[in-house]
Amino acid sequence: MKALIYCRVSSQRQVNEGHGLDSQEKRCKDFANIKGYPIERVFPDEGISGGLFDRPAMKALIDFLDEHPLEKFVVIFDDLSRFARDVKVHIQLKTELVSRGAKLECLNFNYDESDESEMAELMLAVSNQYQRKSNRRQVIQKMKARLQRGYWPFMPPIGLVNRKDSAHGKILTPNEPYASILKKSIEKFRDGSLLTPEEVRQDLHKSFEAEGLSNRPALSSVQEILKNPLYAGHIEYMEWDQPLMKAQHEGFISFETFNLVQERLLGRSKPWKRRDYSSDFPLRPFVLCSACERPMTASWNRGRNAYYANYFCKSKGCIYIWKTVSKHKIEPEFEHLLANSKPLEAYIELTKDVLLEQWGIRSEAYMENKGKISNEVESIKRTIDSYLEQIGKTKDSNMKTLYEEKIQKEIAKQKKIEGELSKTRYSSHEFGTVTKKVFDTLKDPMAMWKSEDYDDKKLILFMYFEDQLRYSYKEGFGTASLAYPVRLINEIGQAKNDSVEMSGSEPESE
Repeated sequence: MKALIYCRVSSQRQVNEGHGLDSQEKRCKDFANIKGYPIERVFPDEGISGGLFDRPAMKALIDFLDEHPLEKFVVIFDDLSRFARDVKVHIQLKTELVSRGAKLECLNFNYDESDESEMAELMLAVSNQYQRKSNRRQVIQKMKARLQRGYWPFMPPIGLVNRKDSAHGKILTPNEPYASILKKSIEKFRDGSLLTPEEVRQDLHKSFEAEGLSNRPALSSVQEILKNPLYAGHIEYMEWDQPLMKAQHEGFISFETFNLVQERLLGRSKPWKRRDYSSDFPLRPFVLCSACERPMTASWNRGRNAYYANYFCKSKGCIYIWKTVSKHKIEPEFEHLLANSKPLEAYIELTKDVLLEQWGIRSEAYMENKGKISNEVESIKRTIDSYLEQIGKTKDSNMKTLYEEKIQKEIAKQKKIEGELSKTRYSSHEFGTVTKKVFDTLKDPMAMWKSEDYDDKKLILFMYFEDQLRYSYKEGFGTASLAYPVRLINEIGQAKNDSVEMSGSEPESE
């Protein structure tokens, strides 16, 4: 009979420090040698909880037994707690191994076929399960206590790292170059240089690429970065009822910046208003110098007898640095560009009709699907009632536990479906009102551009143009990249025209 050795440690710290696995393996090998078992293979599980059934090394051990059905093996492990720390998992694993003809041997427990041995085994398994849950409870209690004292007890987010400190133990500190990169992008979003989380993501990707960093954050991660108070030296964890408070560590952005970013995300602040904004220069945030492709600035410049309003490039190294263009030249050129970018009114009306038609179709489908979901909820409720009735009838505690688990799954499913039902949705009236406002603006963009409201001017720029506008001192604005909605209106209108022309043409006579 050959020996298969199974070892397990539950924490990554034990893996990193080399404690546990090596000593378990040595004791098991010594045991096998004393018993005269030739050692076939060792199966170590690293950083895996004893409360889990699905473990990589244990699965590999079971697969190994399946691959050698004609050979006899003894599975050796150091302690019952290394085998499993959950009664249910213990029984499942034992069943899987014994059903494949394997014999189990433990260094500190003597397996035999007596009832007393089986009872002792189960009692030890129960004890191990209690110890696992007790350990978990103690760990959570310590983590909660540390959290309440202003320390972050979990894995640090990108840009921060835990370092040992003589006064604090482990404390979060900035992790460079990530911290500086995040600080720069967060503050750009605060100031309005970056307008959306997507633009923040793109800015981060550029900075990561410049630094040769590969782990670039996705959009969902950017949302978490912008909402994370840890970067401002504050801490919050509502799952443990810990409200926002000053943390022990120092952040790399100010708490004022954090609050301004939250206002931006909640839509309570002007989403793109620059600190240096002046109504005298509405194009300042959106015009790029065509030579260096960096934003142009603008100001009033003093001449001999008066002040003159000018836009100019101030980027170092640009061939046009400090070269000015008059406000009275560049802004009329922009208005000409805007007027020429407006889709035909017939195209706008056609797109509006198509949109309303599609809304009607989707509304019908939504109501039909809502009815199906309601029926599914009722079906789940009936299933739950059925399980409750079965619990009342059965005296088998295992069956009661099984029904209770099924009820919990059905309740979770019900909550998820009811969440879908509760999602807010535009009414047909609200959608029609919003649609009319948007398309009326598209028909007459100049009226909104002439508005004194800064936000109206910015809205027109975002509605009509995909990117910032490039201005050439010699050629003006040139061809601008239109925003997707404007391009789509033109495509729908042109497609309709082509369709009409094709249907109105007659075949040539032979």
